Amino acid sequence: MKLQYFEYCFADRLFYEEPAKWETAQAGYRQAESPAPDGWITARKGPWYNYMCESSKFPAQGWKIHISANRETAQQVLDITADYCIEQKISFKFLTSQAAFIGRNLKYADRGGSGKFITIYPADDVQLEKILDDLDPKLQGLGGPYILSDLRWKDGPLYLRYGGFVERFTRNDLGEPAMAIETPDGELVVDKRDPVFYVPDWVEPPPFLHSFLEDRKNGEPPSDFPYEIESALHFSNGGGIYVAVEKATGRQVVLKEARPGAGLDQVGRDAVSRLKREYEFLKQLADVEAVVDCYDYFELWEHHFLVQELVDGVTLNKRMVARTPLIKANVTDEDMREFTEWAVDMADQLEAVIATLHERGIAFGDLHPNNIMITEDGRVRLVDFELATYVDQEQRIGMGAPGFVPPDTREALAADRYALGCLKIAPFVPLTVLFTLDTTRAAALVEFVESRFPMPAGWGERVLELLDLGPSDWAGTEEQMARSSALIGGHDGAEHDWPAIEASIARALWASATPDREDRLFPGDVEQFKLDGYGFAYGAAGVLYAMAKSGHGRNEEHEQWLLDRVRNHKGLHRLGFYDGLHGIAYAFEEIGRRDAALEVLDLIDKAGRVTLADELLSGLSGVALNQLYFATKLDDQGLRDAALKNAQEIADRLTNQPPMTQGEDGRHRRAGLMHGASGQALLFVRLFEDTGDSAFLDLAERAIGYELDCCTLFEDNDVLYVNEGWRTMPYIGVGSTGIGLALSELLRHRRTDELSTAMDRLRRAAHAEFHICPMMFYGTAGQMGFLHHIRRLYQDTDRIDELIAAKRDRLRLHMVGLKGEIAFPGDQLMRLSMDFATGGAGVLHALATLRDPGLPLLPFLHPFSSRETG
Repeated sequence: MKLQYFEYCFADRLFYEEPAKWETAQAGYRQAESPAPDGWITARKGPWYNYMCESSKFPAQGWKIHISANRETAQQVLDITADYCIEQKISFKFLTSQAAFIGRNLKYADRGGSGKFITIYPADDVQLEKILDDLDPKLQGLGGPYILSDLRWKDGPLYLRYGGFVERFTRNDLGEPAMAIETPDGELVVDKRDPVFYVPDWVEPPPFLHSFLEDRKNGEPPSDFPYEIESALHFSNGGGIYVAVEKATGRQVVLKEARPGAGLDQVGRDAVSRLKREYEFLKQLADVEAVVDCYDYFELWEHHFLVQELVDGVTLNKRMVARTPLIKANVTDEDMREFTEWAVDMADQLEAVIATLHERGIAFGDLHPNNIMITEDGRVRLVDFELATYVDQEQRIGMGAPGFVPPDTREALAADRYALGCLKIAPFVPLTVLFTLDTTRAAALVEFVESRFPMPAGWGERVLELLDLGPSDWAGTEEQMARSSALIGGHDGAEHDWPAIEASIARALWASATPDREDRLFPGDVEQFKLDGYGFAYGAAGVLYAMAKSGHGRNEEHEQWLLDRVRNHKGLHRLGFYDGLHGIAYAFEEIGRRDAALEVLDLIDKAGRVTLADELLSGLSGVALNQLYFATKLDDQGLRDAALKNAQEIADRLTNQPPMTQGEDGRHRRAGLMHGASGQALLFVRLFEDTGDSAFLDLAERAIGYELDCCTLFEDNDVLYVNEGWRTMPYIGVGSTGIGLALSELLRHRRTDELSTAMDRLRRAAHAEFHICPMMFYGTAGQMGFLHHIRRLYQDTDRIDELIAAKRDRLRLHMVGLKGEIAFPGDQLMRLSMDFATGGAGVLHALATLRDPGLPLLPFLHPFSSRETG
């Protein structure tokens, strides 16, 4: 799960939204609501509010100071710090509001940024020392969570690290874009922002920091610490969970850590308060066999630790993923029967355990597959009681895992029953998070499970009873939601009306537009708040392109909105294809706005040459492909020369600096069309078609070879999946079918037994019946479109047609109602998305390619109707 999505769920019930728009009882901090003093420039960027002194020096990088606070002291800490910085003319920034403060410190927020409330930018090392000495006594006793990425100054809330003050970008060792700092030789290198303190080798710390650095380097657990840490099981912003050995007995245990002030819930309670409650509940339930045993509780290094039993087994989530048949390429009836028996048994055991807790007057509060251990002999054990409550004294806390928290404010026992109902469905089709968007989906999923699996009699009725769901009034009236359900489910067993479904998706897309906003036109993925809401993948350009190309019309007002936003954009534009100006220019040209396309191309020219990664999504491959596209459209040799120059730069790196399968930190390189060398392969194929130079085919084949090096062969089904180290990926953006799309273009011109075998194996990665998301880049729509795109390569088209039809039908599992129309959840499924990469626009476009043989699945791919040339 991508934990950064949580903070984008608080402000809006249906769409991902900026955390800063989250409504709370508290207004923004005073300094974000007041006029700036003379000589100061203020600006808001995301959750941060910047105060820049016009007369002070602002270096590009250096030692920056971070200040932590807790929720109660935040305004006081900001008052002291802001008054000081304004008096001393030192630039700084701070989180805008209590909502932003909680968002940065939530349990599943980014650990690298946790605790950072205020950032100060000293002009030099002399000023750095003065600030630390001046502010330390003023802020004593007002601090919040420890900032893991920084060096602590004494024992107060001041921390510091060396890093960039302004945004500059380079590539990391896997070729991915990354924030940069500059070496003394002028080279841009990665500005590491992990939750571990780090000083670049070439940085000489000022003398006054030497003793602090030495203390940190020599820091070791106290000799009387009774446990030896063996490994880490999990990290959250609230703390870590570790496997350890008790020195006195040699017994293996689990240590659960809680950091004061960190891991907040939505009302501001921290990890320590919840850990104390968990210890209390575990002691009360010590005689319940299905509850994990608790041994001890202690405090050390300002952190709190709970010591509990190490269960011999794995989480239910891992066991579900390993056993579920619908994600496999080939499934037998026996597979379905065995899985059903296992899943029903697990749910029955859980129901008995929860009944025991309820008899004791305790609600578990956080029932989901990662809080359930399955022992080697098949028994369930409950872990993680930090959200448990006494039902006669209090109500449930209200936080928990998406997909297992009810969409209403029911009491704690009913909330447990709801989670139990979700756990009965999740092993078969893990889409219960959709119930928070549209409650009618519960009956639809139950119906699917009962039709696809050999379920025991009465199973579905019992599940719906446990869920006890009412109407989705946040998404539409009961009449509207019934109309959506009828479109999704069909009428009286008749064939589904796909033209009507497409038309409904399109109406939902148009209706979601917000032309009164400046940041985004269509709601989409959280990336639109990190990049902008204009681009092809996550912004307006991709939606307008998909609507026009799929035959669902144009909107001049929306097109003008996009052009105006590009014209009036403050700061540097992104230039990539899927995230920047190149994709916007392409979209304008494809929908018939040559005037706008030429204006955007002119902006690209004015931006000059920018260092980019080699990838397709945001990098040089996408830029060169678009230059080649417009060179042909406009008969412009200058653009063709630019494309060839960029391609040569990519080719030189590919040849002389081959991409590594793994980085120095052990991470696996991303492979696939958007982020891997497959995008480069696609560029080289198009250049061969443009120039006739077969050397480009050699380069394309080399790039594909590097991509195949990132794959693992599953011999039982003869399938190639991209290996990410901890999971395997079949998708377009990152995964097997992304490689397959590029390889299919190469196979138009060059066929070898090795390449054909690889294509067969990559194809089978798309045979699975179910994917967790519906989207184009990482889900069902993309897999369906991929099979349609490669259909021309195979004789067994009947089999492929069956798979395509099955995937189109499975898209109905993800459809949700929205005011009488049909919409789709985005990445992580927690909110709806309308964009091309993750939302309804991409799904609509993929569906359109099935009926329009002249429509390519993605830009720069040949359409399905294009004939083979070799």
